[in-house]
Amino acid sequence: MVNIIFCGFGEGQDKRIFAKQGDVLLRVASNNGVTIPTECKDGMCGSCAVRVEELGGDPDTNKQFESTVDPDAWDKDKYTTYMEDKELDTLVEMGAITKKEAESAQQYVQQTPVRLACQCIIKGPMLVKPFE
Repeated sequence: MVNIIFCGFGEGQDKRIFAKQGDVLLRVASNNGVTIPTECKDGMCGSCAVRVEELGGDPDTNKQFESTVDPDAWDKDKYTTYMEDKELDTLVEMGAITKKEAESAQQYVQQTPVRLACQCIIKGPMLVKPFE
């Protein structure tokens, strides 16, 4: 079980929950009373875009990693996270990430700072905020 912290989704929705690794972020949010807008639930519309920050290190300190894509390097401290082409394409079309960031995320198998909740598989502890 890993910590997922939802912050900024509205009154009564800021909460810390425990989720199973491998579960889908949108399902975890919905099952725990956190409303993330969604339309297609298939990674094509972008309505469920959220900002994510990985929480790592010692579980007691929850050291946060800045969720950025370094186009020139692989960060060994970040979780390996495969992102589907359709999610990356949708995020680029929305202007949430650049094409170069999408290519780097694919090459280094690491997530971008903006994810689609319907496509985001939980790999480790994370802080989740609305994408604005």
